[in-house]
Amino acid sequence: MKALRRVPAVFGFEWRRALTIPRLTWMLALAAFAPVLLMLVRSAAGSPPPPMVAAVFVYVLAPGVVCMMSVFLLATPAISAELEGRSWVYLAVRPYGLLAVLLGKYLVAVTWALPVGLTSAILSSVVMADTELPRMVAVQSGLAALSCIAYAAVFLLIGVLAPKRAMVFGVVYAVGVEVGAAFIPAAVNLLTIQHRLRCLLVRGMQIDERVAERNPVFLSYFGDETATWHIFILLAMTASYLIAAALILHFREFTAAAETDT
Repeated sequence: MKALRRVPAVFGFEWRRALTIPRLTWMLALAAFAPVLLMLVRSAAGSPPPPMVAAVFVYVLAPGVVCMMSVFLLATPAISAELEGRSWVYLAVRPYGLLAVLLGKYLVAVTWALPVGLTSAILSSVVMADTELPRMVAVQSGLAALSCIAYAAVFLLIGVLAPKRAMVFGVVYAVGVEVGAAFIPAAVNLLTIQHRLRCLLVRGMQIDERVAERNPVFLSYFGDETATWHIFILLAMTASYLIAAALILHFREFTAAAETDT
């Protein structure tokens, strides 16, 4: 509880420190990326896509790429920034200082990425959906929120595990796990965030699953669990990533000088 009382102060300080012109520019560019690209795609196609195709396009670009990139830029270098800034030793000697910093930086990453993801998802839905626009907006917005919450935790954990190479390992995770492993029709895709979000897209948009019922390969992509179950698993994964990061911070010794000697 004492650590939680320190989180608002860390959150406020880190949020104000993150409020810079270059970062705002990057976030605006990310928010505009998906709707502008989808507008060009629709203009080139000359006709509106079917609702299922539109939903998949919006999902891949907004809750997928934009949300992942937003939290990646904020959460992954969170620990390395303190090590390189030589402030780590002061945080480590304060009671509950490391846990407060971890949770504060997590909340900063989520609150910065969430408006970007929601804006991208809503505008992309407006561009692509000719029918069922309210459903599209609601589903894609929910997926964007869950994407920011979950990916911020996993990228923060990567930053704790390998602060010197956090960005590199973050890219490897995004490409190898969330893109590669998520599309392998085997049990390994159950460990990815993309699998859960993809299943929620199918449930939320009420996409016809009869093809999956006749094909075991497709069934492994979409699952047969309820939307509530997938949301619960996503939140449980998020909590487990944060707990693992907190335990590593508590028991591992970080040396600021060693992190900057290369």
